[in-house]
Order: sequence, then structure tokens, then C-alpha cells
Amino acid sequence: MTVIELKEKLIAKINSTDNEELLEHLADIIEFEFNTDGIYEMSPEEIDAVKEGIAQIDSGQWITNEEANKRADKWLGK
Repeated sequence: MTVIELKEKLIAKINSTDNEELLEHLADIIEFEFNTDGIYEMSPEEIDAVKEGIAQIDSGQWITNEEANKRADKWLGK
């Protein structure tokens, strides 16, 4: 698929949706790509989630990547 074809396909999909959440995510991605300083600014919710994750690590509430993959496979019925 050429760049022009990909652009046309994306534009058609965007024009066919009224999903505001999806459109906001797409706008965020595009804005980030064109942000000249290259710094991503997290939302308050994202900052809270990072703080929660750090607190969990500090209190020993973590699992290895291998264990996470095993759990994901189990949840997906693999």
C-alpha cells in the first residue's frame, strides 16, 4: 500500500466514525507526532496511574514479565 493509499484509507475511516473517544485518541497521536519539542505531557489520570505503579513496586506488589505473559495467556484461553 502506498502512502497516498494509506492516507486515503485513514481519511475514509475517520470520516465514517462518530466515535468521539477514538477521534480524540487519533488527534492526540497526530498532535504528539507534530509536537516539535518531543515532550509528551501526561494527563492527571496518567500521572496518578504512574504514581500508583511506583507505590506498588515500592511495596513489593509486582510480577515478572514471564508471569504477566502466563497470566495473559490464561485470560485469553491459550
